[in-house]
Amino acid sequence: MSRVSCCLRLGEVPLHLYNITAGFVLLARQGVIDLRIEKLSKNHQDQLPYNMMEVIINGKTRVLYDVNDGYDNLLKQNQDYVEFMNVLLEKYDFYFKRSFNSFYNSKLRHKEKIYPLGLNYMVTIPGNIAHSPMPQDPLREKIKKVIRKVPLSQYYNGLYRINSFEDIPHKEIDPKILFMARLWDVNGDYEGQISSNKKEERAYINDFRATCIRLCRKEFGGNFYGGVAPSEFAYKNYADIVIEDGKATERNNYLRKVKESAICIATMGLHQSIGWKFAEYVAASKAIVTEELHYEVPGDFRNGQNYLVFKTPEECINQIYTLSNDENFRYQMMINNYRYYHEYVRPDRLVLNSILTILGD
Repeated sequence: MSRVSCCLRLGEVPLHLYNITAGFVLLARQGVIDLRIEKLSKNHQDQLPYNMMEVIINGKTRVLYDVNDGYDNLLKQNQDYVEFMNVLLEKYDFYFKRSFNSFYNSKLRHKEKIYPLGLNYMVTIPGNIAHSPMPQDPLREKIKKVIRKVPLSQYYNGLYRINSFEDIPHKEIDPKILFMARLWDVNGDYEGQISSNKKEERAYINDFRATCIRLCRKEFGGNFYGGVAPSEFAYKNYADIVIEDGKATERNNYLRKVKESAICIATMGLHQSIGWKFAEYVAASKAIVTEELHYEVPGDFRNGQNYLVFKTPEECINQIYTLSNDENFRYQMMINNYRYYHEYVRPDRLVLNSILTILGD
């Protein structure tokens, strides 16, 4: 049987797409696929929306990978997501979506083309094609990509390699609890960037995270480590929970904290997304307590098996106690997430699963 042919048509390649390009490069190195890279010129007629990538399978099947946070983050004012996505679905045979919701999809003209892609996070490999500036990358992103190639940079690509995140399940008598988060400026980066609805969402996310952190500090004392990353907005509005040790939020130190912890907390991201942090916890085989998930992922991944859900900060505390008081349950959840990671989250497995879906149809 001949190898599957995959042509990556690369336009703008931001951080959200690094795990996808890494997956294809790994499969090529493993001899599973034949890989060809097509870098689209700056003024090429085929310019995809942000955080999307086209792949041609076996020279004929057009596939779209969409790693956006939700369904509405690319919409213009008064534009409907149904209209936006129907245009894309007309052009492609398969559409793999990170933020996959069956109810939202039910309103689309070609909903049968959409499949859940899986968890997303910024992870990469040596030699990932995404590291190089692309013709369609904005100038600012091209500069950032050059900086990320410098080993002394805190944004160095080498800090985000697959093995940086991976860990195995550990049994611990005295489990540590972790919740390090960031806050969102409700006004965005400039005046008029954020709609009134999205300002409300950001305010909710900030307040919810802050309340969870305050309650955890009070309830679990030294067994809990958490706070929010330093920023002008955080100091002005949530000074009591800012992490004072600036080095603690650096990538290698943060990942060390994750691996030292048994129970990790996650909350809803922008556009109701499942954030990168959640995928990082799964990669590290952690027991997870999370705010309710709004999107679906492939495989058998569910509440009570891979994570425990909470809807209020008080419920967050209760679910942490459920895990901390039951070592066997906690350890089994870690094992479940270890297995799920290696079957569905690792970049090569995530991409391979999408290819198998295409070939199996």
